Amino acid sequence: RDQVRSPADAAAVLAEYFSDRDREEFVVAFLDTANTLTGLHVASVGGLAASIVEPRQVFKAAVLANAAAILLAHNHPSGNPEPSREDVAVTRQLVEAGKVMGIPVHDHLIITDQGEDGRPCYTSLAERGLV
Repeated sequence: RDQVRSPADAAAVLAEYFSDRDREEFVVAFLDTANTLTGLHVASVGGLAASIVEPRQVFKAAVLANAAAILLAHNHPSGNPEPSREDVAVTRQLVEAGKVMGIPVHDHLIITDQGEDGRPCYTSLAERGLV
């Protein structure tokens, strides 16, 4: 049970999950009220460049897990951590849905292979002001 205090904490935990994935996957990490990771749900598995994410699947899993908040994450097998227009659009859609559901979205991370320093490469959409 890892406590998530920053995007770097979340990336460190989630990069391990994504380390051997060759297709894009979108996951939802469940957090309790202390921001401790309580579970993980694979919401979508796509192809090399995209996956389809449905808000109903994201929040169904979060409600069933009794999550106080969620983190979103997906990998880019291409190695490019920059968000696409679609990444930004789905993030905004899920943030709004989370407000309605009472389950805040704390961040959406795009994770790629580890860098030369051994730490995961990632982009935090919260750090970019998009969450």
